[in-house]
Amino acid sequence: MRKIILFATVLVISASSGYAQKKKDLLEEIDKLRKELKTTKADLSDSRKKEKATLTQVATMEAQVKDLKDTNASLLSNMSNFTELSNQKAENLKKSQEIIQEKDRQLKTINDALTQSDSTNLAVFSTFKNAIGGDNVKIGQGVIYIVLPNDMLFGDNDKSYMVADGGKAMLEKIAAVLNKSKDLNVIVEGNSNALKLDGKTLLDNWDLSARQAASVVRVLQNDYKVDPKRLEAVGKSEYATDGIETVTKIIIDPKFDGFFNLVKNNMKNDKG
Repeated sequence: MRKIILFATVLVISASSGYAQKKKDLLEEIDKLRKELKTTKADLSDSRKKEKATLTQVATMEAQVKDLKDTNASLLSNMSNFTELSNQKAENLKKSQEIIQEKDRQLKTINDALTQSDSTNLAVFSTFKNAIGGDNVKIGQGVIYIVLPNDMLFGDNDKSYMVADGGKAMLEKIAAVLNKSKDLNVIVEGNSNALKLDGKTLLDNWDLSARQAASVVRVLQNDYKVDPKRLEAVGKSEYATDGIETVTKIIIDPKFDGFFNLVKNNMKNDKG
């Protein structure tokens, strides 16, 4: 009986000792698992933080990429606009150069025409100078004019408007040149002193100067066969007299029709 009791006691003690060991091992395993769980939680928390940071970086980078794309698109657009603007400026510059060249050609044409016109005037001036002689023929402001004292044309009477014989001799020389140069027009400009008139035969000095100019034109037409379409009579009264002695001016080719036609024709030839 004692043996049985002893055996049972030993068995109980052994079982108790084994249970205690297993419990200890189990508790250690539980503690280990708790530590691992804690570590895992910590790692998980770190991973979540890193993931959140990574997502934030990704969002930031995506925003930066979007900004870069927008900037790139804007740069491309600006570059296109700049290219278009540069092309437009180049085209405008080309047009400006063409305009400048055209203006230079026009100026050259006008200058050539002026030179040719001046040469023509000089030739006409020389012709009249040789025909008339003296200092009666003058040139200025692009025209040639012949200055004839009124006392030579109309005699000593200041109020006379009929051409005297001495005046006709001078007009004959002038008419000879005009009849050889059919392209020359003439204005006869009458000038008178500030005379007191009776208001009957002559109304005033306008009337006197106009009649004197008309008399010269009439002699050129009737006596010396100058084409009347080329003649014009103008009275200036006493208001165009420069000196004490009154004069009649015969202005040669005062109109610029020939000059403008010359310029026009030269420009046409340049373009052709």
